[in-house]
Amino acid sequence: MANSLGLNIRNFRKNKGFTQEELAGILGVTPQAVSRWESEAGLPDVSMIVPIAQTLGITTDALLGYQQQSSDDRVTRMVFEKMAELEDVSDPGGSALRVCEYLAEEVGRNPMNHDIVLKYVQRVAGLSYYIDMEKLLADEPERAQGILTDAIRKGLNIIRYCSESKKVNKAHYALAWIYIHMKDYDNAREHVNVLPSLAGHCIREDLNLSLVFFEKGYDAMKDNAVEFGTLVFDLIAHQVEKLTTFYCYFGSLDEAIEICDWCEAVIGAYSSKPGFFSSEIKNWAMRKLNYSKMSAYVRAGENDKASAVRDNYLKYIRENGVYTGDELKDVEKEFTEGIYIL
Repeated sequence: MANSLGLNIRNFRKNKGFTQEELAGILGVTPQAVSRWESEAGLPDVSMIVPIAQTLGITTDALLGYQQQSSDDRVTRMVFEKMAELEDVSDPGGSALRVCEYLAEEVGRNPMNHDIVLKYVQRVAGLSYYIDMEKLLADEPERAQGILTDAIRKGLNIIRYCSESKKVNKAHYALAWIYIHMKDYDNAREHVNVLPSLAGHCIREDLNLSLVFFEKGYDAMKDNAVEFGTLVFDLIAHQVEKLTTFYCYFGSLDEAIEICDWCEAVIGAYSSKPGFFSSEIKNWAMRKLNYSKMSAYVRAGENDKASAVRDNYLKYIRENGVYTGDELKDVEKEFTEGIYIL
C-alpha cells in the first residue's frame, strides 16, 4: 500500500464503484474537492478522514497507507482457508457461487489486497463456466450478470493498479474466460492478445538459461533448466486438460480416445525425467484426462468401457497413494457420481 492519501482515495473509490460525484455527494463536498484530493492539489481536512474511510468501507490506517504487509498476509491466509472450507465436491456449481459471494464480501473489506481481489476474479471466471454451460442462476439473470460485471471491474483494477506483472497476467487470463462465457468474444480476445506468447520462442525463461550459463557456468544452468522444465510441464499439463476436455465432450469417440492416449503418452514421457515435473500437476492432469476419457465413453453409450476407465484409474490412485484422506474421497466421488470439478 502506498503512503499516498490522494492515490489511496482514488483507488478505494474506484474499487467501491463510486464516481467522484457520488463520493462527493455522500460526503457533502463538491466533486471538485474530491478531484483535488485525488490529484493531491489539495488534501482533505483532518476531520474528513474518518468519514471518508467509513464511506469507502476501510480503516483509517488503510486510507492513510499504513496497512502493514504482515497484516495483509495474515488476512489473505485466513480468507483462503475459509474459502477452502466452503468447497463442496458434491455441488461444484453451488460451491463456486458460495465461494464467490464470500470472496466478494472480503474484497469489500480488503479492496487493495490484490491477492484476495485476484482470487475473487479467478473464482468468478470459474463460476462463469457454470453460469454459461450448466445454466446456474438461469432464473436470476440479473444476479448472474451483476457478479460477472463486478468481477470484470475488479479485474481491471488489478490490471491498472497492481505493479506485479504475474498478477496482471492472471487477471487478463481470468477476464478472458469471463468474457468467453459471456459470449463477448471481442473483449475476450483483447485480454488474450496482451498475454505473453510462445511464438518465436522469445520468452524470459528460455533466454535466461543461456544468460545463466554464460554468467555462472554449466552447473548453475542445470539448476535453472530444472526450474524451466517444470514450468514447461505445467504448460503441457494445462494443454492436455483443455485438449482432452474439448475432444471428449464435443468430438467423435475415436478422436477423443486417440487424443487421450496421445496426451497420456506425452505426460508419461515428460514425467520420466525426475525433477523436471511437478507431481501435483501430473496428478491433476491425469485426473482430468481420465475423467474426460470416461465421459467420452458415457457420451457414446459405452458404459462398460467408461466403468473400466473409472475403475482402473481409482485402483491406480489408491494403490499408489496419489491422493489420501479427504482428497481421495473427493476424487472417488467425482468419478463415481460423474461430477465435473474445475
